[in-house]
Amino acid sequence: MKHYDIESWALYRNNRIDENQRRLMENHLAVCDSCLKSYLAAAAKYEIRLGELLLPPDFNVAVNESIKIKKQQAARRRRSRSLANYTVAAAITLALMSGGIFDLCTRELPDILASTQHLSRAIEQTAHWDTGQLLETARAQLEKLRENKEE
Repeated sequence: MKHYDIESWALYRNNRIDENQRRLMENHLAVCDSCLKSYLAAAAKYEIRLGELLLPPDFNVAVNESIKIKKQQAARRRRSRSLANYTVAAAITLALMSGGIFDLCTRELPDILASTQHLSRAIEQTAHWDTGQLLETARAQLEKLRENKEE
């Protein structure tokens, strides 16, 4: 089996061989791992050279600088949004305090809680709910279902 070197694969990559030779190399490439590695190395070299020709020399520096600027802008926006949120929260708190809402809540809350306790006791007394009996009834119903399913 004939193996090809990196230069041969570079010619293949750049379409500088005839069609018969190309077919032979493609068939060989399908079965030979060492030539596949050589082809990939030749392709990588070609792609790197092509990238160097297409991209400006300061491309990495420009991209890194752009990323840094975008991060700084995002941080400024977050800080400004946070400041706006705190300002709105403080304004709402001051409005509620000046309107006496908090004083009203502290005066009326004990009465509201007491009335809801009376209400919940009244519901319990009128409904006559016995949770122990409810659980026992549910267990009995489940047992009946299980027995019916087994039959």
